Amino acid sequence: MSVVYTLLIGIFMLAGLTAQAQTSQQKSIKYKSISPATDHYKIISIGNPIAKGGELESIVFPEKEFRRGAYLKMRTVYLDMPVNTFKIKPYPANSSEQTRQELDFLLELQQKRTAADAALTDTMAIVYYDPYTVNPNEADYSRNVNSLFYVGRNLGPWFTPQQLPVTSRVLQNVIQDATFYFFSLKAQFNRARPYHLEPALQNLEAPGHASYPSGHSSASHVHAYLLSHLLPAYKDAFLANAYDMAFSREIRGVHYPSDSEAGREFAEQFVTQLLKNKKFKADLEAMKAEIHKAMAANKLSSVN
Repeated sequence: MSVVYTLLIGIFMLAGLTAQAQTSQQKSIKYKSISPATDHYKIISIGNPIAKGGELESIVFPEKEFRRGAYLKMRTVYLDMPVNTFKIKPYPANSSEQTRQELDFLLELQQKRTAADAALTDTMAIVYYDPYTVNPNEADYSRNVNSLFYVGRNLGPWFTPQQLPVTSRVLQNVIQDATFYFFSLKAQFNRARPYHLEPALQNLEAPGHASYPSGHSSASHVHAYLLSHLLPAYKDAFLANAYDMAFSREIRGVHYPSDSEAGREFAEQFVTQLLKNKKFKADLEAMKAEIHKAMAANKLSSVN
């Protein structure tokens, strides 16, 4: 562990801030053995985000590697507002103290991750929804639509697109909207991936789009906040699944912790906007009725 990161932990604990929030380890279900026994997002975020200067500041996500331009032209279903409605602060500069701390943290994760950790992140890397894969005859359709039910999977084997077709339709619309907005933010910020700045990082994949905010974190937290609105009794499980999804991307060396946090912040704002939308609220009521009916059939509490 770096000396700077160790000192930051000491400062954080002396300030008494760790008592006010769950640690990363407590947030996790699948990655307790590798998640820090602190809230690593809060610790790293107190680093100085200002540029020190030098060659690092010229590095952005390479234009030739960007492979998701179609998402930037996609039509939305519910929300129609400027991208800057979502107030995501600029990412810390490439040459900043904070980015260096983030890269050091990712290098520590790389040292700690086991083959089993890496294999688990492989399974989570393919949990995402592509709004352009909508034909049931397509080979990737099943993976695609089932991804919408990952965060809520703890509810039981009945929580599937096959048993909840209304919920599936609404979630497809929601994530189509979210994808347009978080990819638009990615294109605006155009942040380089961690492995573009740190050659010692052994990233487990090379996504074809910029880093900030994290798409996996954004989408999984949208699911978590939306399902928590419907089923607050299960909120902790939903948020734990979203945490693990975001953290898996850090373990893979493809996202900085600040990418994960920006995705969570985007999701919180996005769901807030959704809940104001008249068309969405009508669909949400239909989704809610379907879920509560299924829960009653499975003799589960649907506290709301």
